[in-house]
Amino acid sequence: MKTKIPAATIGLLSQILPDYYTHNDIDGLFLTASAPENIPEGSKSSKVLTWLRAVNAESPDPLAVLGTIIEDFMDKEPYNPNKFFDKKSDDEYARKLKDAQEKITQSLAKDGLSYTRGGYITKGGSIPTLSLQENVEKRGLSAVEIEIKRALNNVESDPLAAAHNAGCVLEAALKAYLAHYNIAYKEDSDTLSALWQKVVEHIGIHPKEMDDKDLKKIASGLFSIVDGTMHLRNKKSSAHGRSEEQMKQSAIRPRHARLAIHASHTVSAYILELLEGSKSQNTEAAA
Repeated sequence: MKTKIPAATIGLLSQILPDYYTHNDIDGLFLTASAPENIPEGSKSSKVLTWLRAVNAESPDPLAVLGTIIEDFMDKEPYNPNKFFDKKSDDEYARKLKDAQEKITQSLAKDGLSYTRGGYITKGGSIPTLSLQENVEKRGLSAVEIEIKRALNNVESDPLAAAHNAGCVLEAALKAYLAHYNIAYKEDSDTLSALWQKVVEHIGIHPKEMDDKDLKKIASGLFSIVDGTMHLRNKKSSAHGRSEEQMKQSAIRPRHARLAIHASHTVSAYILELLEGSKSQNTEAAA
């Protein structure tokens, strides 16, 4: 069953978008997002309201369409016609823009939805993904960013592929860490577990080396996430040649894909946050 755009969000967008886009701009946003091709008549507010309702009624994946529609507004700064003439007006524009973006985020959150940079709207929240993306953007890790987008894009349409992509995100993050510290690894043959072992040894968070039993449990949990993600990813590569009954028994649903994505993104965000801190931490531990 498809998830529709919440009525409250539709109403909010019909109030916000007209302040930042012309009629032609709105037409371009909706048509580029594969919204129904019949362009509604009326004011800009009425057009946005009617068109989003049509998206809910006619589009197979309304949230995907919505994500593409609001990507420009949420990720960029729409043109401010006054910014070259009035600095005070430009500051006020920036404040109002940020306030409007936060209102959209809060409106989605009330219905259990969240917007992720790149035009993705997902169910169940995505704090691990947002934290990971901040690190990815900061460090320009395009390989990780590509896999994040693939995972989010496949959650509803192909959960098994999304789980596979979650593993790819984790692999790309681990390799980014190892490359940053010039730690050798085998590009084509090292498994996720092997890559994780190398990272863990460098950071110094192996459960066997920890005295605190609670920290030991947490560190062991990270090992379990990596191992589970690796085996889920292998299901994707071994899907061909299996019987229909076997496929049903090992079916991955969207909620399972989200679990894999959030878990792998949490570990990935943690690893990337340590790119600048690991050496100093290891030095302190050894002192």
